[in-house]
Amino acid sequence: MNRFYLFLFLLLCGNFVYSQNLEVVDITPDANTIATDFDMDISINFNVTPDQESINSNSIKVFGRWSGPMAGELLVLPNANQVRFHPTQPFSAGEQVTVTLAKTIRGLDGETMEFGYSHQFWAKTNPGSLVQQYESTIELRRPDEGLIQTYGAYAGDINNDNFSDLVVVNETSDDLRILLNDGTGHYGDFVVYPMGNLSPSPNEGGDFNNDGEIDFAVSTAHQDEVRVMFGDGQGNFSPMETYHTDMGVRGLVVLDCNGDAHDDIFVTNRIAGNLSLLTNDGTGNFTVSGFNSDGEGESAVSVADANHDGIPDLFIGMYTSQEIVIFLGDGEGFFNISDRTAVPGNPWMLGTGDFNNDGHPDVVSANSLGNATVVCFGDGMGGLSAPDVYTVPGVQFPLAIDVGDIDGDGDLDFVSSNYNSTNYVVFENDGAGNFSAADILTAPNHASCAILHDRDNDGDLDISGTDEGDDIIILFENPGPVAIQDPALRQIKMQLSPNPAAKKFNLAFELEASELVEISLYDREGRLVQQLFSGKLPAGSQQMYWELKTLPQGVYHCRLQGESFFGVEKLVVGK
Repeated sequence: MNRFYLFLFLLLCGNFVYSQNLEVVDITPDANTIATDFDMDISINFNVTPDQESINSNSIKVFGRWSGPMAGELLVLPNANQVRFHPTQPFSAGEQVTVTLAKTIRGLDGETMEFGYSHQFWAKTNPGSLVQQYESTIELRRPDEGLIQTYGAYAGDINNDNFSDLVVVNETSDDLRILLNDGTGHYGDFVVYPMGNLSPSPNEGGDFNNDGEIDFAVSTAHQDEVRVMFGDGQGNFSPMETYHTDMGVRGLVVLDCNGDAHDDIFVTNRIAGNLSLLTNDGTGNFTVSGFNSDGEGESAVSVADANHDGIPDLFIGMYTSQEIVIFLGDGEGFFNISDRTAVPGNPWMLGTGDFNNDGHPDVVSANSLGNATVVCFGDGMGGLSAPDVYTVPGVQFPLAIDVGDIDGDGDLDFVSSNYNSTNYVVFENDGAGNFSAADILTAPNHASCAILHDRDNDGDLDISGTDEGDDIIILFENPGPVAIQDPALRQIKMQLSPNPAAKKFNLAFELEASELVEISLYDREGRLVQQLFSGKLPAGSQQMYWELKTLPQGVYHCRLQGESFFGVEKLVVGK
């Protein structure tokens, strides 16, 4: 062949191969996995080298369910066709993380992605216990105030201090009550945000105006409104913007439905029997569109990529027709049914995650009138299995569910909140998607929602429960690996002060008899940091002091171990 034509042939072939749509090959951590580090890098591998000018904080976004929009360094590695994201702050333990890529990302030849891309995984948790300890109760009524009907809460870090705050939703008083974390896992006085005359209920956080701060969306379970408020990153929210959907906005999720990397909102309208999508223009202004589904009583909703195409899909719980339906997204803001399965009872709330460790998202549903919690397994192609049904004795009326690795063993557990039996049931996963009731935590009146979050930043998941009859939040503490002891040993009270501590701290406790005692400090991973004391102490009141010296800032556990007793308390070391 003539050299000129050979050169032209190779050039054309090269151009043909080079000019192709940019595609995501894979992302690490893998989809739906529980990752290994709180400050993990996220690596995005493409089929060709991406153009660095198209890689920025508007085209690649990382959002932690509780930590919020994550700032970080974006590094393009041309030789590996890879973009690496290094977060500036650690993720919150046990939270679900969503990575969103805009379809505006392009290759060096200018060809963009055909669709956007969405990817979810979970931050790890440290070893902990499924049997949590009651810690304290927070009263949410003001003096002389009647029922406010505290339904649920969002546990995002709304003031950027790396601690989980609470945005509490109250249906009867029509307001939000904001409780900021004091840095030890406890909360001070609340601030009230009036919401109008309609009952706020389902809610979720997002970054709707792309300013890097947590915003808040809440819907009206008995009316036709979705309210959006913008956070300032200091614990405050702007006045709400109101959008009308249809009656009975019972479920609400945040997702990027059309590949522009803006947070859209999807809601279910149980009373009207249809669905609504609020499409974001990138500034926090939404356009509402509605569509019908082939079901009755559209109520619960959760988001996951059911068929591994990088486009978020919807799991919908149909309250009246008693089924769970998967709607596959097309990447352009439309959804089509791929599968449905009948379930006992009436789905009230859903959670999604990979429960049997096969890499595919599954779904768990709190089914109110059926007195059951059910798990359906996804097949990775948009299909669902028949339900596995879990019940506990008594009339439960499950109405809420939350998912997380409570014991830190690398699989997802869940907690159901039960209105009639006034309790929260903790279900343990055996790693293969089989569940058993590990503990039952009580509430005084009507258990509404259990929120799983690392309230005290010690690396394990704590449980915060709301009671909509008594209008309280009940704080349960995960004792962590340091507190897992021989059940024959009795637990004694111990007090650390000051806590948080800067230069020194005091430990006070009481001994019934003279015993050999060891006092040790452990880090958040359960590793021994320092043995503070070992020896025999007399009966009576004990007061012991230690200087912190070079101990780094962070959360520690102080363990007191005797021959017949033990005690564990968190110690926060600050400036």
